[in-house]
Amino acid sequence: MGVSPMLREALISFLFSGDLASFGLLAYNRGQLCNKRGSVLFEWILPCEAVFFSRHKKIEKQAPAEEACRQPVLAQSPDGVITAFNAAAARFYGYRAEEVMGRPALLFIPPAAHDAWRHITQHVLEGDCVGNYRMEHLAAKGRRLPVCLDLYPARAADSSITGVIIAHRSAGAPAMLEEARDADKWTRAIVETAVDGIITISDSGLIEYVNPAAERMFGYEAAEVVGQGVRVLMPLSFFESHEHYAEHEGSRGAGATQELSGKRKDGSTLPLELSVSEVALEDRRIFTVILHDITNRRLRQEELNKRNIELTCLYRAGEAMRSFELLSGLFQEVVRLIGPAFSYPEITRCRLTFDNDRYVSTPFSATPWRLESDITVAGRKRGEVEVFYIEERPPLDEGPFLNEERELIDAITSSLMSTIERREAEAQVIQASKLASIGELAAGVGHEINNPVNGIMNCADILAKEFAEGSKSRQFADLIRSEAERIATIVRNLLTFARQEKEHHSPARLCDIVEVVLSLSRKKIAKSHVHLEVDVPEDLPKLRCRSEQLQQVVMNLIINALHALDERYSGMNPDKILLIKAVRTELSGRPFIRFTIEDHGCGIRPAHMERLFDPFFTTKGRDVGTGLGLSISDAIVREHGGQITVESELGRYARFYVDLPLNP
Repeated sequence: MGVSPMLREALISFLFSGDLASFGLLAYNRGQLCNKRGSVLFEWILPCEAVFFSRHKKIEKQAPAEEACRQPVLAQSPDGVITAFNAAAARFYGYRAEEVMGRPALLFIPPAAHDAWRHITQHVLEGDCVGNYRMEHLAAKGRRLPVCLDLYPARAADSSITGVIIAHRSAGAPAMLEEARDADKWTRAIVETAVDGIITISDSGLIEYVNPAAERMFGYEAAEVVGQGVRVLMPLSFFESHEHYAEHEGSRGAGATQELSGKRKDGSTLPLELSVSEVALEDRRIFTVILHDITNRRLRQEELNKRNIELTCLYRAGEAMRSFELLSGLFQEVVRLIGPAFSYPEITRCRLTFDNDRYVSTPFSATPWRLESDITVAGRKRGEVEVFYIEERPPLDEGPFLNEERELIDAITSSLMSTIERREAEAQVIQASKLASIGELAAGVGHEINNPVNGIMNCADILAKEFAEGSKSRQFADLIRSEAERIATIVRNLLTFARQEKEHHSPARLCDIVEVVLSLSRKKIAKSHVHLEVDVPEDLPKLRCRSEQLQQVVMNLIINALHALDERYSGMNPDKILLIKAVRTELSGRPFIRFTIEDHGCGIRPAHMERLFDPFFTTKGRDVGTGLGLSISDAIVREHGGQITVESELGRYARFYVDLPLNP
């Protein structure tokens, strides 16, 4: 019997394929192919317009159609309905043919693999053949059976595709095939226990195999992705590069490594490092993709990068602390440096507050998502550093912030506190040195003034003797003498005030200390039109003290009171009052003298109360005050075992109490 060229080519291909379960799909009538000796090499039948071929050593008579293939064979129509079901299939699945014919082929497919099955059969309906397709099928009574399938298009006489032929691989392979399958089992065991994901892809971009590691990576079961395009797991860029590789590069690019993002079943992505190699199988190529999940590597790298950024921030902040002379410039630079060191720099805002002055990043807005660290100097809070996220972020260690970010901001504030303390101490030393120099200058000037004053006094005495008592000339001579004595007293008090006392504490009357200070300040008090009230009894017990230091305390408090009165009243006013008084009292069962200076001036703002005794804190301009008067006074009183306390009402008065122990 003649065989068409198309059939002959297909038969030769199957004859030498080495697979007893191979079968082709042709639109020919039932017949046999024999050799010259009459031995039947092939016979075919035409179920569902398709020809199934089986190989025989020698047959004497034609086998029934259902015996022609000993392996299960079934067919489905383009819409997925079972149109053929041989006896081997009935034995394998446990169904009779009449039970399944006309029913959907999905009867045998696990639900999780329905989409994959539709996808791969669609490829067959488009003309592709699929071999060695491994999956699970559902048999009668819910049994799940592993299968290895070959899928071919069923063609009509005009070569149009009329369905899909599904044939199980033969179990009766020769020894060579069995050995190959043993080797395949060995290889599969290695592949399926590999830590890295392994995927095989056809040259048309279809996934043919996914190992368990890859299943874990992507969250899919193998049956869900086998037969689908690789783009279900990889981005489009990889799919396009794979097509280019398959078409143009071939084995020249084998083993090339690249990094890209994979796509999990839940839609999330994961970073992957992959390499692709080519395997040639008979007349087709497959590509093996080795996938390594580099999530941990990326996290370690990101963590390292984050630490580098934080260290850079700390280093630059340290450089700013050394290079900026003004604290205002330093604070603004620190605000600028903090933002880029946080996890979300694009939504990070920073604010630094110090002594009620604020320095903010631009633009700035405060939000509930906040991290702060206090700036505490000499045990007192002077400000804080705050970091805000202007958008909500997932909770981490401390709100949306990391522990490392807390450590960073604390380290910066600690450095700022050390810098502020050092600079203020240096400034205090410099100012003290200036005051000491002024004291030495005052002492020198005082000694120079004393000599001519003494000469004036002597001349006044001589002139007084030359004039009669009660005469106008005698009155002028006495006036010269009186004014010269006043100058001498002022100079003597100035020298006493400027002297750096080195002796131990000695007894002194508080009234004398106050009088020395008033002798130096009465002129200024009178010039400011201040009504002065002094009530310091002479019979108060003596204090053991350094008189010159307490004079400095009284002078500082009087000067501050005069400034407050002048600020409230620019000229004369009956309420422009300065009250100085002292009483004996007891504190915690111990005898004290309480010295009070009260002014009816502008009072003290509540926000300033806690900082009154901070070095260099002043509400006056730098050309008026240094901000050291109260801090020095507080240190002197504490060195004497006492304390200074303050009461004030803004716009009405300020009252300073200096409590000094009688028996320190």
